[in-house]
Amino acid sequence: MKINFLLILLTVFSFNLISKDLSGIKASRTILSMDSGEMEFLITKKEDNLWEMRSFVDGGRVFEREEISIFKLSKENLIPLSHKIRMRILFKKIRSSTSFDWENLKANYQEGKDKKSIPLIEGTLGPATAQLQMRLDLRRLDLNSLPEKIKYLIFFRGEIKQRTYLLEGFEDIKTPLGNFKALKLSREFAPDEEREQVYWFAPELDFAVVRILNKDRRQSDFLLKSLEIID
Repeated sequence: MKINFLLILLTVFSFNLISKDLSGIKASRTILSMDSGEMEFLITKKEDNLWEMRSFVDGGRVFEREEISIFKLSKENLIPLSHKIRMRILFKKIRSSTSFDWENLKANYQEGKDKKSIPLIEGTLGPATAQLQMRLDLRRLDLNSLPEKIKYLIFFRGEIKQRTYLLEGFEDIKTPLGNFKALKLSREFAPDEEREQVYWFAPELDFAVVRILNKDRRQSDFLLKSLEIID
């Protein structure tokens, strides 16, 4: 149950406000609300075309989590450079990091004392940059003629796997920030996985995510509370 919650935190992190200019990203702050409190996400420009995404959750004595991703933007594509995560669950501490060596096409991954290096495939996205890339791609679609599926290669916990998302039309979603007509995307799982993961993106908010629902032995529901440009 705790593992499922952490996976959702990893998924949620990357949905930050970006500008309507397809070639650019704006520094921003996003807050999502959930049953156990709030999560804050920041995206800031470091230098030239280098960007940082950071999330932080403080669950007091029970839970704490920080995640940092560095990436660059090439035209309309995100290129992950590094990813780090630090978590504490009660007295258990978890640390992992990944560096993306695009020159030698290797992904170098470390969790605790375990180290691993695997071949890196062109176009692979990081665990945080994947959903930000999804937002960029959704902005380019013809909303009157949507594809049935979109697919991505994603590095996660030492492996590169393809993830498929089904586009299932528009629904009205109520959030703390207001009501939005949002495009529904469901992650495709094998029947025996017995999981469900659904995202809703609002075109009127430049395809910011307004809700994320996950069902996997327990249900987690994340709703957009605030979204702010901080330039």
